[in-house]
Amino acid sequence: MSPENSLGPLEADIMQIVWKRQRVSVQDVYEALCEKRSIAYNTVMTVMTRLAQKGILKRQKEGRAFIYSSTTSKSEVAKSMLQYIIDKIFGGSRAPVFSHLLEDKTLSDEELRYLEELVKEKKREE
Repeated sequence: MSPENSLGPLEADIMQIVWKRQRVSVQDVYEALCEKRSIAYNTVMTVMTRLAQKGILKRQKEGRAFIYSSTTSKSEVAKSMLQYIIDKIFGGSRAPVFSHLLEDKTLSDEELRYLEELVKEKKREE
């Protein structure tokens, strides 16, 4: 996934549903989104069509409807978007990203221990 294909907020919400359910129709996504917000069916259809045009979703005609599935994993999208942020905002340096995470007062002790274990594991690999 290229940076120009990064996800906006509605696209990310749609992709969360697609990743969770794996195969969806526009109606499926529309109904799931309506549980959390007011949104027009046509808006959902337009965004899903654009995601297919970007190559993030693929669609297959089944009966009268299109069935959508993801062409990429959540992890791949996250890595691509994070790399874009690292490059564009932090000039390619990863240390400030970790600094911002550690300064975040909302991190739980469990999350901090997890980050600490990741660092230790990375050091052991080297």
